[in-house]
Amino acid sequence: MNPSILKLQWLLYFMDVAETRNFTRTAENHFTSQSNISYAIRSLEKTLGVPLFIRRDNEIVLSKYGETFLPHVKAAFADLEEGCSRLKEMINPVSGDVKIGFSFVYAMDMIPDLYRVLYDDFAVNNLNIRLRSALAHVNEDLSCVEDLVLSGYCDIGLTCAQAREGCSFTKLGAIEHVLLVPKDHPLAEAESVTLQQVRNEPFILLDGDTELLNYYGRMFEYFGITPRIVGPGVSWMTILLQVSAGTCLSIAPKARYNDYEVVAVPLDHPMKMRDIYLATPTNRKLSAAANYTKNLMVEYFKDYFA
Repeated sequence: MNPSILKLQWLLYFMDVAETRNFTRTAENHFTSQSNISYAIRSLEKTLGVPLFIRRDNEIVLSKYGETFLPHVKAAFADLEEGCSRLKEMINPVSGDVKIGFSFVYAMDMIPDLYRVLYDDFAVNNLNIRLRSALAHVNEDLSCVEDLVLSGYCDIGLTCAQAREGCSFTKLGAIEHVLLVPKDHPLAEAESVTLQQVRNEPFILLDGDTELLNYYGRMFEYFGITPRIVGPGVSWMTILLQVSAGTCLSIAPKARYNDYEVVAVPLDHPMKMRDIYLATPTNRKLSAAANYTKNLMVEYFKDYFA
């Protein structure tokens, strides 16, 4: 059988009847009569040479042929919708605001170069995309990057977490976590440090970010150490100021800390490398501009973590 003789309207009605199991409701959905729906289904079944539905009293169910045929019809319409979207994007240049969420430590290191690369690409391809930034703060109502994404406040987020319903996660690579010490600390020039060496030092761990706090807690547990956690409710800026003043140490993702009079010392620890992900929402569709930016970010981080 040549599929070209099948009418799209028949196939559309077939999908809807398979969903509603009701000819009258399908007719209402398409602003037509029940007789038109019935005629279309009969025509489709006659053309295919098989019954697509089994009619028993007031019940309509898919036949074995209908169950086999339905996924292919859905896939065909999905491809058509994607093709229409592609054409629309070709006609209307990708444009608009794209908001990216991240934490303070990422802003110090990877974000500046990332933004330069993104804007360079937008310029080369004549895309009117504007990047907006949102800094996750553990003392705000939106306490982490995933909250920013789920709330709709951000389109895309950079995070080390991968356990939040409503978010899709794309692994970008692994980021190193380091020991933060004041620049005049005896271990500031060390090639690497174990937590055993600093087990008696006071630590500040970011209170409020439960997922991160639990991860660092497991790092300490590896050596059977219970760290002295001070400064509940602090921000990353407060942590750096406290470390630079020599009152405590901390652990954080590797970044440029020199401007804060803090030295990042490599850790000798099996958990020092932690996966980082690009988080996007599954409860809503990204705009064309956001989707373009997301794909560009994935490509950027392939080189960044290479």
